[in-house]
Amino acid sequence: MAKKKLGSYEHFTSIDNEDVVFGKKTSGSKYGFFPASLIHGNGYACRRWLLDGSSPTGEAVGNLDYLRNLPNLLGLGCYLVDDAHARKKLDPTNHYKLATGETAKLDGSMGQYMWGWRTPFYIAYWIEGEYQYMGISLKPIPGKECYKVPVASISAFHAGVMDRTNDKLCSLISTDAQYRGGGGSALASGNASADNLSMLGYPATVLGTATFEQKGANRGSGWGAGWYWIDTVIATLFYVIMGTKNCQASYNANKDANGLYQGGLGSGVSGMPSWDTYNNYYPVIPTSAGVELADGVGISYYPVKNASGTTVYNAPVPVFFGLKNPYGHLWHGKNRIVGVKQSDASYRFFVAKSSLTTWDYSKTSEMLHVGDWLPGNAGNWEYSKTLNFNGLAGMPSSTGATSSTYYCDGAYGDTATSGSRAPLGAGFASHGDVVGLAFFYGGYAPSTANAYLSSSLCEVDGDFNPVPQVYAA
Repeated sequence: MAKKKLGSYEHFTSIDNEDVVFGKKTSGSKYGFFPASLIHGNGYACRRWLLDGSSPTGEAVGNLDYLRNLPNLLGLGCYLVDDAHARKKLDPTNHYKLATGETAKLDGSMGQYMWGWRTPFYIAYWIEGEYQYMGISLKPIPGKECYKVPVASISAFHAGVMDRTNDKLCSLISTDAQYRGGGGSALASGNASADNLSMLGYPATVLGTATFEQKGANRGSGWGAGWYWIDTVIATLFYVIMGTKNCQASYNANKDANGLYQGGLGSGVSGMPSWDTYNNYYPVIPTSAGVELADGVGISYYPVKNASGTTVYNAPVPVFFGLKNPYGHLWHGKNRIVGVKQSDASYRFFVAKSSLTTWDYSKTSEMLHVGDWLPGNAGNWEYSKTLNFNGLAGMPSSTGATSSTYYCDGAYGDTATSGSRAPLGAGFASHGDVVGLAFFYGGYAPSTANAYLSSSLCEVDGDFNPVPQVYAA
């Protein structure tokens, strides 16, 4: 095209979504054309699944440009977040630098090492005709019940670290004894490597789910641990962006014909052999594993070594835009949701009406009832066919699937007929194909602690309302 002076071009008074706009992409300092729909903020990213179909693969519908650009629009990736919720974006290709170029430290001295998004957005789930839809947008989706997701984040390695000196839950990478993992002491027996037995640089465990919440809240207002709704947001983002409910499906580095992600992130750290004799079920993956992928999507391999230095398990660490191990390493204790067992062994689920109030799992009268689930075969593993998204609960609502159909993840309901249960998500390192983003284990009280249960530091800048709103077209 011949050179022309800018003044000689026509000045448009309006643009349509199908038009393109020339501009600069700050990351990478690249110039190119952007769909006008992204400037408008119109449309939404969406996938749909046949209601009577068992395939976990979803069909992309609606604005494909929006779907392609969704991770950038939301700012998915890792941040350093201080206790007042001020956040600094890390370089998307190197987490040891800030996006502005300065050196970044992940040891807590510059803020907590968190994964999240930089802008509020909306999520909607609906049924239309023979399909179930999941939509995500920066603006409300007209005519649909939308949940407004505030700016928030969760530990970048989906587990907690305890500051043993100040009694606070953290998200950082450090081998200092102040942040020793496990139960806070070196392990006295096992066939693990010396660094693993030391538990230096590993996630904290041996605290009850509700106790993790208290330790997170010690950071101040808007902090806690294992908030259920953030896990549901992560799962929904995965289903829509990756196009499958089977997070354990094989990883595919190639995009499809529309330039969209396809496939899962593999098995995760779910095949650890002889975990009991290795280190008695304590964490096997350090908090530093996967950092080299920065905000990437893929799999990082960590060599789990024994006392003689032999690799006993080349652990595949799934990374979702910088979020490490969202499933498959440790049970993830969920807070601000509780399952109350009923006389027929069903679960009645309640969620907190706010993420800024003190959480007490026993005060269900102050919570929102979001649904129930009666296990089809209590006391045994099943697979979730449908999920309950009321209040962003993300809990099983029916089973009857397999490890390769519907949600593909395991659900275990115990046989108790009374008591409170803290839903456990993610699945741990010897669970095999039951692990995943929709994983549910319902056999532990909120106070129960063990070696393979952790809960991530969480924070929110604002608040989350579990009651959706319908916005006019």
